[in-house]
Amino acid sequence: MVCAQVKIPDCLGSKYSTYRIGGLFEEAYQPTSLDEALELLQYVCDSKKQLTVIGAGSNLIVASGGIEGITLLTRKMTRIQESFADDQKTVEVLFGAGVHLAKAATFVESLGMTGAEYMIGIPGTIGGAVRMNAGAMGQETSEVVRSVRLFNLRASGPEHWPLEKLAYQYRSSAIDPAIHIVLEARMVFKGGDPTEIRAKMQGNLDFRKAHHPTTPNGGSVFKNPYPKGTEKAHMTAGWMLDQLGTKDWTEGDVRVSPKHANFIENIGNGTSTDLLRLMCRMKQAVKAVYEVELYPENLFIGKATDEEAALWKELTGGAHVGMH
Repeated sequence: MVCAQVKIPDCLGSKYSTYRIGGLFEEAYQPTSLDEALELLQYVCDSKKQLTVIGAGSNLIVASGGIEGITLLTRKMTRIQESFADDQKTVEVLFGAGVHLAKAATFVESLGMTGAEYMIGIPGTIGGAVRMNAGAMGQETSEVVRSVRLFNLRASGPEHWPLEKLAYQYRSSAIDPAIHIVLEARMVFKGGDPTEIRAKMQGNLDFRKAHHPTTPNGGSVFKNPYPKGTEKAHMTAGWMLDQLGTKDWTEGDVRVSPKHANFIENIGNGTSTDLLRLMCRMKQAVKAVYEVELYPENLFIGKATDEEAALWKELTGGAHVGMH
């Protein structure tokens, strides 16, 4: 049975989260191919067990109480297959959900194509980027996606979604993580100047090195409240939190990063409760001064305590754990 072959015993969430926080997974599986993933997901449907999916574990708060049910780890679903157009001016690339974004960026760059430069510094995978429309440095995933293959847990089978059905918006899509599991994505890239591509990628890396922490963190904590190009676009979550002097705020063993106020670092043995408490303090401070509601870009998953469930509800405006 494939499920037995890809099962990981005694799996701790702290090893699969960039925050380095998280308790024991009840059942964890790491498929290496589409067929193995499909077999596992069919097992999930047949058993009616709760499913949680983790890619790179970035942008993710894993409960210190662990995760019940089945956890699917996608990071070894790393298939890559390219297909050039007849005129060689564009290329379509099929990426497995577990392909790391840095690997995707360097692969596209090796083909002499542009469009994936923004991926180079994002510590995530294709699956997560496709679901949440990840972006950086003025680029977004929605600009390159052509279609997505996913598994629908309600329908108990795979589906093919074209770009239009994905209904992309800022840091969101029509993909519901409680129902839809990203398996593969097809993306299209066009030819570019190799020198400019490399320079843009290096610029992205240099910017992140200068402005983002290297200690364990989960990326941007809150979404920016105002769209780019609007009058208040400069009032990003990080800018407002910085103005309020939140850098170095602490809760237990987590703190607001002294490098960037929209990042939280785990500086020791931080817990998911520490994280959520600090996030609520940050949210409340912005609301009190700027009368703006900040909503988390991080996602909280796992077995929440009553306090954690209440904190997450406050942070999201009513969402259940595992949802934005």
